[in-house]
Amino acid sequence: MSKQKFPIEESNMDAVKIYINQQFAHLSWWPAEEPAKAKEEFERLSNSPKAIAGWCEKWLDDGQWRKLDNAINKT
Repeated sequence: MSKQKFPIEESNMDAVKIYINQQFAHLSWWPAEEPAKAKEEFERLSNSPKAIAGWCEKWLDDGQWRKLDNAINKT
């Protein structure tokens, strides 16, 4: 959907995973396209920063990237 907006690294990987899992838990439609498939892929691919970054590039739009950035920079 959208190119990576900031680096996902070991130092912020846990915060990224927490945020994304919270979105899945609270918003059944998140992300907008194929949320069940997105969730399954995330669960399977969330073991490394590089894999999470690739998932985010595939599934998140610009607004979702901004919200993710804001959420992890508050931690």
